[in-house]
Amino acid sequence: MEGVLVEKVLPCSIAHEVGLEEGDRILEVNGRGLRDLLDFRFYTSWEELVVLLVEKGKGDRWEVEIEKDPEEDLGLVLEGIKPRHCGCKCIFCFMDQMPPGMRSSLYFKDDDFRLSFLYGNYITLTNLTKEDWERLDEQRLSPLYVSIHATDPRVRAFMMGNPRAARGYEELRRLVALGIKVHVQVVLCPGINDGPIFERTLDDLLVLYPGVASVALVPVGLTRYREGLYPLVSVGGEYARAVVDMGHTFRERARALVGDPFLYLADEWYIAADLPLPPLDYYGDLAQLEDGVGMVSLFMEEWRESVYPGVGSCENPTLLVTGEAFAPFLKSCIRSSPWASCVRVLEVKNRFFGSQVTVAGLLTARDVLDALVKAPRGEVFIPSVMLNEEGRFLDDLTPQDVAHLSGRKVKVVDPHPAALVRELSSSPWKVAELLD
Repeated sequence: MEGVLVEKVLPCSIAHEVGLEEGDRILEVNGRGLRDLLDFRFYTSWEELVVLLVEKGKGDRWEVEIEKDPEEDLGLVLEGIKPRHCGCKCIFCFMDQMPPGMRSSLYFKDDDFRLSFLYGNYITLTNLTKEDWERLDEQRLSPLYVSIHATDPRVRAFMMGNPRAARGYEELRRLVALGIKVHVQVVLCPGINDGPIFERTLDDLLVLYPGVASVALVPVGLTRYREGLYPLVSVGGEYARAVVDMGHTFRERARALVGDPFLYLADEWYIAADLPLPPLDYYGDLAQLEDGVGMVSLFMEEWRESVYPGVGSCENPTLLVTGEAFAPFLKSCIRSSPWASCVRVLEVKNRFFGSQVTVAGLLTARDVLDALVKAPRGEVFIPSVMLNEEGRFLDDLTPQDVAHLSGRKVKVVDPHPAALVRELSSSPWKVAELLD
């Protein structure tokens, strides 16, 4: 259906003042037809005079003229983009390593340049049409996030299970030629795209700097549900240490050549290698934070800035739930905080996906319940990263289910350091006066 549906009109907004309503469909902006909300944003963002062609619920069409400041928001919540499905069959795809019987959304693999621009989703560049390239040329959507994995055409096509993937480097160069900034991801699979293949990939990508602004290097993640899939090798400590050494060497070379370290290693490499994490300035502008690049260092720095001196006591500790990877860092934060005697970090093993999956965001409610069996009494804090937008764990249970089955009080908390400090500060403990 043409146009974009209005799902909500914010009160006291420009849209509310001119009579737009929920259920209206915006067909055109300044004479341009709309395909999705991205078109709406592009055609309205910088304009001072906006003329909307609106179809009302009964089919009547209105022309609405709006004068506004550039970049001023109209106050509309529009229907979301229906994402395109990924046509690749990557040998390392995490979604292919999911067990059957879970909710359908967990099996949907998106590959949509619009979502890459809006939300930082990684795309493969294997499904762009002539019309897509025309739109990219017109709108110059930047930055985009691309999963490249290898610039060698044969290796990339094999890894991604799609012959169109062989053109990945050519397509990447085409984006850069349009003036679009790109952040690239490489999932490193031992014996597949490492060694000379990876060295070539880094050199090829560095040639495209600053169009390719950064490269995030992520270790392959393997679950225990790999029956019938390509036999990949997991990342061990020795391998991780070699990758860290290689990464540091390349970063120095890139800094000498282009004035930028260019390559950023995911936190998992340092954790697997049992090496100290780099300081926060190692990660530059944190462009690939959502890929697990710099998350721990950022948390530690913000925690140090947020915590204030003080002491407290409590009968039952509050339990902060997290995964094995982050547990040592969170424990370090709590030990040096005013709540050292009131808070315990509940390190949860991932029995659902297997021991190689150690991040909090991939824990299930059942994992948490198993860990609570032997945990001390106390309120349970669940980080919101463990839940989807509907407030459900991966196994479709809710925090309310955890509370009911464990017989404990459960609270969902924002895992950002400042927010966590506020939560801990408001807990009903006997807290002494703050120290000077």
